[in-house]
Amino acid sequence: MEQTFSSSEDEAVNYILSQGYNVHHLTLKQMSKESYTSSATFVRVAQRLGFTGWNEFKVNFLKEITYFDRQANMIDLNIPFDNTDSVLSIANKITELKKESLNDTIELLSYKTLQTAVDMLNDASEVKGFASNVNSLLAEEFQFKMNRIQKPVLLSSLEGEHIYDVLNMKEGAVAIVISYSGSSKKMDEIMQTLQSKKIPIVAITSLTENLLTRQADVVLHMATRESVYSKIGQYSTNTSIVHILDILYSAVFVKNFKKNMEHTIETSRIANYRRATAKPMEE
Repeated sequence: MEQTFSSSEDEAVNYILSQGYNVHHLTLKQMSKESYTSSATFVRVAQRLGFTGWNEFKVNFLKEITYFDRQANMIDLNIPFDNTDSVLSIANKITELKKESLNDTIELLSYKTLQTAVDMLNDASEVKGFASNVNSLLAEEFQFKMNRIQKPVLLSSLEGEHIYDVLNMKEGAVAIVISYSGSSKKMDEIMQTLQSKKIPIVAITSLTENLLTRQADVVLHMATRESVYSKIGQYSTNTSIVHILDILYSAVFVKNFKKNMEHTIETSRIANYRRATAKPMEE
């Protein structure tokens, strides 16, 4: 949802953007004087964007511009190749793109938020995932792995049923909501209903401020350098989402490593659906 600012708030926003890294050294008094506004105006801007106050906004603003500056000279994630590239050149560029996306993802994760998300999933009576389009497909592998270690995950993927899926969640449930923009009508409906039921939310979304970053209990940021429309494919975001889900699954597995390892081995032996076809595959 796009923010609407007053004229004085617009002046403050334009001043903040023009100063960039200098914001770190400037006081509210200096900024209000130089921008011909007031200290209260800068505080209002911060609060309108979902922050508790100016200091919290400043920390996040500096973090965001540092992140985007650091990525500026890397491969173009929107159009990583053109019609002059050979097959091998394309292969190398896509491989490099995915490496960058994995590194990007790790840089955006913090120990505290990641640990909190893992604890929430591990302690949940049930986990329900909410996503649209390709994100639903990406979440299926996470569902498959979690179900294998007796941590059931249900995905709300049937269009039009998302509100019912929220309303039918059990006490002690946790929601995982995946959305790059975090600003669609469907996501708004899901978030409002989850909050009305007081269901804890783990969001996987972009670095930019949106519905999910404002309302989720824990926010895990995916790589955020792709355009919404002008791109060949979602190489970076898809890689990033899968990586985050793999990390969450692995960390939940470790919570009860011995039990999960024994269960995995035993059920695999009983199911015996992957019979070895060559000596190297046999155990």
